[in-house]
Amino acid sequence: MAKPEFIARQGRRPSGVLGHLVARIMARETRPENDHMLELLDLGARDRILEIGFGHGATLRRAAEIARQGRLSGIDFSDVMLTRARRLNRDLIWEGRLELSKGNSRQMPYGNDTFDKVFSMHTIYFWPDPSLHFAEAFRVLKPGGRFAIGYRSNADNGAVRAFPSSIYCFPSTAGVENGLRAQGFVKPQTFTRDLRTRLVHWTLAEKSA
Repeated sequence: MAKPEFIARQGRRPSGVLGHLVARIMARETRPENDHMLELLDLGARDRILEIGFGHGATLRRAAEIARQGRLSGIDFSDVMLTRARRLNRDLIWEGRLELSKGNSRQMPYGNDTFDKVFSMHTIYFWPDPSLHFAEAFRVLKPGGRFAIGYRSNADNGAVRAFPSSIYCFPSTAGVENGLRAQGFVKPQTFTRDLRTRLVHWTLAEKSA
């Protein structure tokens, strides 16, 4: 049975008191796939890093522990998540190592060729036209930089049954790879893991140097 739409909408954009509860649950339940995302990105100590849809902010915090001399940014359109992530990372913000912005990844407030690594986890379901977001990720990524997107696909029957199609649109891995190629990315490669009840994919691609 699919989750009620009001719960699914909280997954897309947490808000209100319920949104804070959803944020806590997401931080705990999605840690394995977020940790694997950081492993696949192979972060460098001086990397400039962007997370699209930073949510609870815990993944950026762990990224900062690896990129100890780097700079990190995040963009999210949920006020609840912005509040929680700023609270969790107030020391990094105060030190000038982390900047969190409210906004939409279809049009991001960053210059061309800014980041060494850009990543996003569990956001593509909510993008009516992923090509617009892929194009922005390509624009802000430095030549030779790496983009990674993590998601559950339409091959995961459990996910398709559990989430209403009016809110969640699960892509195919081939569709993601082809979408990245269409925006200029090269060498797209998808990694897949079965994490208990979740079939999770991470597709990585590069911006040609």
